[in-house]
Amino acid sequence: MLVILEAVSGPVAGRRIEIRGGTIVRIGRTGKSDHAIAEDSYLSGLHFSAECDGTQCRIRDLGSSNGTFVNGARVSEQVVQAGDSVVAGGSTFRIHIELLPDITGIELPLLKTAATPVSIAARTMADAPGYSSAELTLLNALYGSVEQVFAILDLSRDSRLPAFLNASGEAHEPLDAAGSAFVVALPAEAQLLHVLMKDGWGRGWGFYATSRSGLSEVRAHFISFVKLRTSSGAGLTFRFWDPRVLRALVPAMPQEEVDAFFGPCVRMIVEAEKPTMALEFSRNQLRQQTILLT
Repeated sequence: MLVILEAVSGPVAGRRIEIRGGTIVRIGRTGKSDHAIAEDSYLSGLHFSAECDGTQCRIRDLGSSNGTFVNGARVSEQVVQAGDSVVAGGSTFRIHIELLPDITGIELPLLKTAATPVSIAARTMADAPGYSSAELTLLNALYGSVEQVFAILDLSRDSRLPAFLNASGEAHEPLDAAGSAFVVALPAEAQLLHVLMKDGWGRGWGFYATSRSGLSEVRAHFISFVKLRTSSGAGLTFRFWDPRVLRALVPAMPQEEVDAFFGPCVRMIVEAEKPTMALEFSRNQLRQQTILLT
């Protein structure tokens, strides 16, 4: 379970605060809090907390001067649901709750993507400046074969990501109508790599895939998985770009579904639960290995 407080009005509109299962995040104006919003002068130093126990989220006022309000009512503590609003100081937050989907009964489309081969040479990143040894280990796992590298990114995970992507100049195409998920081509010299390695790893920004096909073919393949139907006919948005979803989904697939989901891709690399490890999935009989980022 992941609870997200999205600031929809106030001085930090657009900011997203994540509360993972089993954690408490205290929000206020000063460094006494776990998440400080110094821009909001109406917040108390410690204003309210959001507690997620894995099954529900509870908002608790921490003795603030101006009070904490859930759906317009002042509260001392309140269990909140998806869509509820929380007002504290001069900021209004919308509650979003994300659950790992039950993949049982999801019918994956059996696609046969016509691949356009791309000529690529394997490259070692051992001499790449500015990276830690752990980051170089990950980069060498990505670029140590002859496939092209792509990042499938969730732009809603960090408010800076759209600006990073546009400023990088890397070729990219959207996966959904809202433009919240993108496929990005990442040549070894891509400027965006530095941001992805330094800021993105361990923060659930997405995953990496390698392919001998080009950007348009990879995008055409993945876009067909965004909207799926269960065996009962219910529609759903399949957020496969979420590392938690990918880690749960791929190992549970029979080989037929692996072939369908991978399409033109050869490998997928995703952060593990611990950011010091990566998981690499290869489509050939679904070989899985853990990469220690040391």
